[in-house]
Amino acid sequence: MEPGELVHVRIAARNPARAARFYAECFGWTVGELDGSAVRFLAPGGVTGSFWSGGEPSSAGPELYVGVPDVVVAVARAVQLGAMRIARPGPGPEGATVASLLDPEGNRVCVWEPPGSGKERTRGSGIDDSHE
Repeated sequence: MEPGELVHVRIAARNPARAARFYAECFGWTVGELDGSAVRFLAPGGVTGSFWSGGEPSSAGPELYVGVPDVVVAVARAVQLGAMRIARPGPGPEGATVASLLDPEGNRVCVWEPPGSGKERTRGSGIDDSHE
């Protein structure tokens, strides 16, 4: 283990199985039962964690940034799977395009499209909202 390496993420969920299904279907995370109160996950890139029923989701909880190839398509898919959009796609750090959502459990998750992804958008008014 490297010093400072992210080794585990624990995400509060009223319904861990529902949260796991959302992240598996929306972002391709691998999920598996941990025990009756939690579901383990493995995200692409090797980050592991669990959805657990030991606390209430809140805006003060973890804020996840998930890399996606197309932020507009990812927002549409997330909303279809039960998320709520809280910020439209727009400029993010280092030239990325970012949008903010609340997952079906109420946790904040941001989708992050890296700059230079081949889908250059005009920042601000040029975002295609037809997928939302």
